[in-house]
Amino acid sequence: MTGREWWVLARPPTLPASVAPVAVGVAAGALAAPVSWPLAAVMLVVALLLQIGTNMANEYADFRRGVDGTDSVGIAGYLVMGHMSAGLIRRWAAATFLAALLLGLVLVAVRGPWLLALGLLGAAAAGLYNAGPRPLSSTPLGELVVFLIMGPIEVMASQLAAVGRVTAVGLWASLAVGCTVAAILMANNLRDRAPDQARGRRTLAVQLEPHVGLAALEGLVLVGLALPLVLGASSLLPMTAGLPALLLPWAWSRLQRLRQPGALSRGVLVVGRIHLWSGLLLSLGLAVGLWIR
Repeated sequence: MTGREWWVLARPPTLPASVAPVAVGVAAGALAAPVSWPLAAVMLVVALLLQIGTNMANEYADFRRGVDGTDSVGIAGYLVMGHMSAGLIRRWAAATFLAALLLGLVLVAVRGPWLLALGLLGAAAAGLYNAGPRPLSSTPLGELVVFLIMGPIEVMASQLAAVGRVTAVGLWASLAVGCTVAAILMANNLRDRAPDQARGRRTLAVQLEPHVGLAALEGLVLVGLALPLVLGASSLLPMTAGLPALLLPWAWSRLQRLRQPGALSRGVLVVGRIHLWSGLLLSLGLAVGLWIR
């Protein structure tokens, strides 16, 4: 496998989805205890490896089930067009998961069994998302699973890795992260709505009328950006955690462009950027809250 092929398999437009929850978890943890930056860095690497492995496993599973075709968007063309073997992607997915596991065990050895429990919970949810005769990725529950894995579970795991404890601040902040990361999947499924429907997938985007699906996508993004401000006003988060609300005008203008014909082909990239900037601003707001309290 060439470096370019590996990079395509990693699906870089989706990787910000893993950066934001780790950043928010570390920042929320810093409000409660000193941060171990080496462990926080290991957690980020683990999160990225898990996402890359999941991307590979999902594409492999979709190809084997006949979900992907020559019109599929993403890395499926490498399989359908014969540029890469399914076995090669399966082996790389397994190797990526193994690397994440080994690094994760380092974190567990330092932070204890609660981190292991969160890791196993996330792994089980990821397995149900990709595997089995009816994976959750092909049902209306896909967005909910991603919300839970890359929202509360990943933020809490990042807190445990960075500071050794989970806090209420981290849990509240994780809800905003979960909304915007679920919006990335919604954008992906809206883009693939027609071929998914033709191949028997029943994602939430397929179940909803196109205009309703777009409204749901917009709602997830807007709630994710506004929720920290509401929680700050309710004293559940520091008031400075409301910084993501500054993105609302910019995000709204980008979302409205997705309503133009053919614009959904860029939906994952657009929403991924919103998610990343929202997570970074939320992390910054939490850090500022630590400094001024």
